[in-house]
Amino acid sequence: MEDPQVQLEVVGVRVELPSNQPVLILRGVDPGTENLHVAVVVGPAEAAAVARALQGEVPPRPMTHDLLTTVLESWGRGIGGVEIRLLDSSTYAGSLRLNSGTTIDARASDAIAVAVRAQCPISMARTTLEAVSVTPRYRSSSSEPSPGASPEAQQLAGRGPISEDEIREFQKFLSEADPEDFDRS
Repeated sequence: MEDPQVQLEVVGVRVELPSNQPVLILRGVDPGTENLHVAVVVGPAEAAAVARALQGEVPPRPMTHDLLTTVLESWGRGIGGVEIRLLDSSTYAGSLRLNSGTTIDARASDAIAVAVRAQCPISMARTTLEAVSVTPRYRSSSSEPSPGASPEAQQLAGRGPISEDEIREFQKFLSEADPEDFDRS
């Protein structure tokens, strides 16, 4: 049985500190996946290309991703969607699905940069999204946990937004983490 795809949206481009590494933040669009976020580490050029497209900037001359999108669309093939998949424990790959049925392998960052320009869907296999995503903690409107909440959720209820110290601690963990630290056994 094929793993169902979950549509994603690009939330924005951030810079991970202290490494100054650009990261694309995507989140689930489908019901039940809205709190699942994925961070894709990218190069500065790709981050800038995505950020410009998200802001609606049109350069005086086409940049590489603009050119590729225009070429694919002008050949009548058009871009039907982009799929992001996990290549190994920390590397993502992408595929451009053309309307003709052809699939073109790409780096995830390039595929996302083209998808933003072509305004086509971006997706990821549900099991991959669930394995790699994080769910941010938000301040709830009440300090009461929702009925049937897990003990962990009850403990977090009313704690408020994540503090700067918690963010620094998490960033330190991520910078020192090994793939084994994420084993879901």
